[in-house]
Amino acid sequence: MNLGDNAILVADDLSDQERLLLELMATPSATLLGAVSDILRTTLFGEDPAGWVDMWQARHNLARVEWLDGPELAHVVAHLAAKDYEGTIEGVPGLRVTSCDDHSAKMLWLGASIPVELHLTRQLS
Repeated sequence: MNLGDNAILVADDLSDQERLLLELMATPSATLLGAVSDILRTTLFGEDPAGWVDMWQARHNLARVEWLDGPELAHVVAHLAAKDYEGTIEGVPGLRVTSCDDHSAKMLWLGASIPVELHLTRQLS
C-alpha cells in the first residue's frame, strides 16, 4: 500500500461526504448487528461451525443474519435473546423473539430510538 496516495484523506476533520456516508452507515440496525456479532462470534464457529455467515442492514430498522449449516436456529436465538438470570442480563439487551421456526426467526430490538427487526436464516447444504 502506498501511503503517499493522494486519495487517502489526512485532514483532522470529516469531510461533508464522509459525514453523509456515516449517517447512512451508523444506523440502529448497524448497532444491532455489532451487538449480534459480538455474541455470535464464538457461537457460529464453535463445535459445529457454520460454512459461511453474512450480516447486513437492509434498512435503518431492519438487519439480517444468514449462515450455512452450523448451529441450529433455536440455539442461536436462545443465545441472542435478552435473558435475566437473577439480575444479570445476558444476550442482547432489549432483543425479543417475535417468531421462530426450523429455518428462520424474527426478533425485535427495543434498544434504539426506533425498534429494529432482526431476521435470522439458517441455510442447509
